[in-house]
Amino acid sequence: MKEGFKQAGFLKVTTPFGADDLLLDAMEGSEGLSELFRFNLHMRSSSTTLAASSIIGKPVTVKMAITGGPTRYINGICSRFVHSGFDRDFAHYEAEIVPKLWLGTLYRDRKIYQGKTLVEIIKAVLGDVGVTFDVTKVSGTYTALDYCVQYDETAFDFVSRLMERAGIFYFFKFADGAHTMWLGDSSSAFVDNTDSKAMRFFPQTGMESPIDTVSRFAHEYSVVLKTAKANDYDFENPSTALEGSHSASAGEGSLYEFGTGHKAASGGTALAKVRVEASQVTSEVLRGDSFAYPFCAGTKFTLSGHFKTALNASFVLRRVHHTARDELYTNSFEAFPAATPFRPPLLTLKPRAAGCETALVVGPSGEEIWTDKHGRIKVQFPWDRDGKKDDKASFWIRVQQSVAGKSFGNIFIPRIGQEVVITYINGDPERPLVTGSVYNGENTVPETLPANQTMSIIRTRSSKQGSAGNEIKLEDKKDSELFYMHAQKDMTREIENALTTTIKKGAETHTLEEGDHTFEIKKGKEIHKVKTTRETTIEGDETLTDKGKFTQTVAKDYSLKVDGKLTIEATGDITIKSSGKVNIESGTSFLGKSGSDMTMQAGTALTAKSGTDLKAEGGTNATVKGAIKLALEGGAQMDGKAPMVKIAADGLGNFEAGGMLTLKGALTKIN
Repeated sequence: MKEGFKQAGFLKVTTPFGADDLLLDAMEGSEGLSELFRFNLHMRSSSTTLAASSIIGKPVTVKMAITGGPTRYINGICSRFVHSGFDRDFAHYEAEIVPKLWLGTLYRDRKIYQGKTLVEIIKAVLGDVGVTFDVTKVSGTYTALDYCVQYDETAFDFVSRLMERAGIFYFFKFADGAHTMWLGDSSSAFVDNTDSKAMRFFPQTGMESPIDTVSRFAHEYSVVLKTAKANDYDFENPSTALEGSHSASAGEGSLYEFGTGHKAASGGTALAKVRVEASQVTSEVLRGDSFAYPFCAGTKFTLSGHFKTALNASFVLRRVHHTARDELYTNSFEAFPAATPFRPPLLTLKPRAAGCETALVVGPSGEEIWTDKHGRIKVQFPWDRDGKKDDKASFWIRVQQSVAGKSFGNIFIPRIGQEVVITYINGDPERPLVTGSVYNGENTVPETLPANQTMSIIRTRSSKQGSAGNEIKLEDKKDSELFYMHAQKDMTREIENALTTTIKKGAETHTLEEGDHTFEIKKGKEIHKVKTTRETTIEGDETLTDKGKFTQTVAKDYSLKVDGKLTIEATGDITIKSSGKVNIESGTSFLGKSGSDMTMQAGTALTAKSGTDLKAEGGTNATVKGAIKLALEGGAQMDGKAPMVKIAADGLGNFEAGGMLTLKGALTKIN
């Protein structure tokens, strides 16, 4: 080290190198509310071999102090280190220092957060980056978010987007060797600058100005937004109006945002207020120059001595640009009235998901189908490195159906293990929608392709642990067209009015391999029409029960053949009537029996004939009568026997025998 090479004076720097290895000649940089600070340092060293690896990414601290005055620190990490040249005595170096938060610009990811509040998500991201932060000044109430996605964003862009939309701002507080990111959402987060609380307006006159003076103070007004409206749609409460609005007392124009994620109109109003306040803060801006090196963004000062009385008030520093060289320092700043609420501008837009992507349907272990009352499912995206392929991998995602009405439509629930197609409503990565499913190397097509390319199939799978299911198959191959239906177990058809089935040509076959067939008509008629032949074969028994009348009409012949017995039984009369002959024939015996009377009547002749015996017997009386003639004939012999036999004729009576006629009795009387 060259003799006398030692840091002294207003500017000093502390680096990972030795205490006096680098002398700070000049510094220039900016800091601001909800902005990354950046300071460029110009340094010299007696060494030409300082290794960049020793300082890159490491902490660097700048100290500014005058004799008897306050000390101001600026601390950050070195993001860039340059050996910019050398002269006769020294090597020259440049370094850029930024906050630890800047490292978040190097972390790009896709990550899902569920059931966490906005502040919890911000804390998690900042913690992953290694940022030291303080959220004690975040006083608002932030409800848990069902689903929040970092989608192809850097960690910095992600937290910036979340904070900007919610109206949360940040700034940095510096100390020797450290800096802290302070977050806030109200004016209470801004505290007085203890080292430059009271500032005097002191126009520059060429004389040296003290550090408690403002040499220039410009008062700027702008036309800003007056009204904002925020609206959204909640599918669980589709008729609920969610639009909220907020208007300032002055301004112009109206901003309308849709899809802001709130679930109540009050949430829309709060978001609209944030949008208006973010614009209103620029309605009145103070720009000035000063020598107050303690000035830092996020602190307040009070101005006095200005000829415009209204400007002798309290202001919040929004931005400060510092310039220092050797013993000289100056800054330019931007401020706003302390009474004006501050909200960061909405600069970081939510990424849009272009097109669609696929995901895996997931659920708890042991389940095959996992859904809720809305038919929603859970998925795991192939890019999700934190998911465990379980029911925690995502929130419930709606599934598109071809028809969805009030208690009508169709529904197919994608099952665990299927690959589904995800589309995003309005391109919003936090609003996924399942719009279909696709086959893959594990979930293969239901029929061999392209051999069966003319088939269209709907095939389900029995759950749980089923190997088959219900199926509808349509074969469209020319001359082999087929409509096939398969029910894995039961099939029920319910028709409110009429069912018509027309088979134009061919055959209809119903096969019941095992079980019963029940056909019931509760009200109405059953009509069968067969224009040719009908054949019914029953291999077992048949029982036909008619609770009303039974009428059967045969246009031609009717044959009834019974291999066993035939029994006809009626509780009323039985009538057999023929326009022609009636033949009743028995191979053995024929028995006609009546509980009371039996009458056999013929319009002309009645013949009872037996090959051997013919017997007519009455328990009391037996009467055989002919209106004109009665003939009783036996081929060999006719016997008439009774305790008493009476044969009477009203007119002529004739007993005649071709041979001998014998009348015999204990007492025979012929008169």
